[in-house]
Amino acid sequence: MCEYIYENGRKCRLKPVEGSSYCPLHIPYDEGEKILGDEIKRVKEETFLKRLKAGQTYFEGVYLYDVTIKEHRGEKILVFKNSQIKSLVIENSTFKGLILLNSSVERLIIFQSKAETLLIKGSTVFGLNVLRVDFSSNISIRDSSVKYLMINSTQYTGTSEEESYGEKSVRGLLELSNLRDVRRIGINTRYPLLRKILEEHGVNVSEAGRRTVKARSLVIRDVSFDTAPRFKRQVRLSIVGFSGNLTLEDLNVFGHVEVRWSHLRNPEFVHTFIHSNLIMRKSHIHVDSTWMMTVLPSLPVELTVEGFMILEDCKFNNPGAEEVFHRLARTSWERSGDFERADRYYYLEMVARRKARLRTRRRGLKKLLDRFEVIFEWIFADLTCKYGTDWKRPIILWLFAVNVLFPLLFLATQSVQGISKGMSLLDYEYFSVVTATTLGYGDYHPIGVGRVIASVEALFGMFMWAVFLTVFARKYMR
Repeated sequence: MCEYIYENGRKCRLKPVEGSSYCPLHIPYDEGEKILGDEIKRVKEETFLKRLKAGQTYFEGVYLYDVTIKEHRGEKILVFKNSQIKSLVIENSTFKGLILLNSSVERLIIFQSKAETLLIKGSTVFGLNVLRVDFSSNISIRDSSVKYLMINSTQYTGTSEEESYGEKSVRGLLELSNLRDVRRIGINTRYPLLRKILEEHGVNVSEAGRRTVKARSLVIRDVSFDTAPRFKRQVRLSIVGFSGNLTLEDLNVFGHVEVRWSHLRNPEFVHTFIHSNLIMRKSHIHVDSTWMMTVLPSLPVELTVEGFMILEDCKFNNPGAEEVFHRLARTSWERSGDFERADRYYYLEMVARRKARLRTRRRGLKKLLDRFEVIFEWIFADLTCKYGTDWKRPIILWLFAVNVLFPLLFLATQSVQGISKGMSLLDYEYFSVVTATTLGYGDYHPIGVGRVIASVEALFGMFMWAVFLTVFARKYMR
């Protein structure tokens, strides 16, 4: 019998390899290669697949090279404990789950399979690839060393929740916690090995597409990234095409964080420090009233971005959340001295604040006054100069009103008289410019309704020049 002793005190019952005291599964790499050479790889794989087919799903202390499990159907959880595996590939299989405990795997690929749960704990994995997997409980990778972690087109398919002691159990959780030596975490991202995997399985890469990664919650907590200088400027955390709750907690990211094409519900940032940039593109952020009361007030303190925060084509269901996110982006660009980019986010911040006023629960006269204030702000702050961020708009607006709009009004009403017997369009335009600049030479004067139009134009001209000077000074002299 094999001399390997399990943790429960029992011995392995397999026949040992000739010349060794260990069976093909438990014989170490060096000893096996010394006895059988390269043949040991085939012997180990055949023995493992034979035991798996016989119904064994618990493997402890095994040494395996390249193992591929195809079209496996099992109702038990496949467990590897205190094991060392070079490459483990599970494809087109349906199984209860996979548990990897205190083991070492250079490459682990789970492709186009169905499982209830996936647990990796206390292990060392160089590359972990979960591709096109449907899970009905949880995926948890924690307390391990993982260099590259890629999860693509993986979706939670559970529909019900178990309840005990009056509380519902957590299901649909995608948890990455207490990981170390991480170089990259990719959720639905493309990478060279993905193309190779798809091509090996006859899938056209250009037509493969990407399913949304769906989970009730994606929790990335207490992850220690590799601090080597060559990785600092790379995207270390990439979330693309994800739908569900997102929680980033106790993260110190030496690199960029990118979120694209995602539908985030109630995102939480707790003690999150990003040394480079936070990039959010074409994503939808949906928050509820509880999030607004508990998470939003502490967001500027809990989320620190040392580089830039970039928001492009993002949609928010709540203008209050939109305002805070754009404020964080604005301050990040102001720190670097790029006030032009900061002005863009300042404008979006003010627009969101204006929208938030429309959603107040005031009633009666107070609500009417709020609406009037919002309309006034839109006309005199947004329409004229985009909250002081666009100096071209007041110039264009002034030129159009003074040289086109008001002269046509005077012409239509025939409400200007002067030294000329017949008034031409140029005369009306001359009178409009004199009125807008408040010069008032006296050679032409308004009559009737023209007095009202001239008064409005004078006030308009004074206001627009004040706006232009303020915006111009802010733009080029701050």
